[in-house]
Amino acid sequence: MKQQEELRKQFNALYETMANSKDVADMQTFGNVLQEMMAWMIANKPDYAQEWIEKLDSVKWENYLTRREAEKILSEMQPKAPWTNKEAWKQALEQRGYVTQEEPHYNPCALWVTMNMIMSDSSETLRKYIDEDAIFKLVHDLAVDKLKDQDGVFDIRNYFNI
Repeated sequence: MKQQEELRKQFNALYETMANSKDVADMQTFGNVLQEMMAWMIANKPDYAQEWIEKLDSVKWENYLTRREAEKILSEMQPKAPWTNKEAWKQALEQRGYVTQEEPHYNPCALWVTMNMIMSDSSETLRKYIDEDAIFKLVHDLAVDKLKDQDGVFDIRNYFNI
């Protein structure tokens, strides 16, 4: 345990040096080490590698979630979310010709959770005013509106305290 704490301190000090450096070579060194680490992780622990790649993928998005984060949110949603099977949800989108992501606004997991959030919060109200066939389209469009919020107020990570 003491060795782990010492390694953590040593890494954090090196990271701070790199983060505060104006020397591009310092950043390249960290990048090269990260590439080595990921190559090892992909070969030996692909599940962990996938999760870290998803976290790094965040640089492309205004609203994003990793698959693990999305699944945790959906498992705790009350009332239960209707589209908890991501593959079935994705297939329903593709059948209707909808995209699952739009750079730089949202990634697939952010859309998946937002659509489920709307249904969890408002499905009874929606069913009072529109027929079942139109609900999926409306919920999709409302989710996209939230995720592409022009004033940037909606932030899925803040909304779900991530």
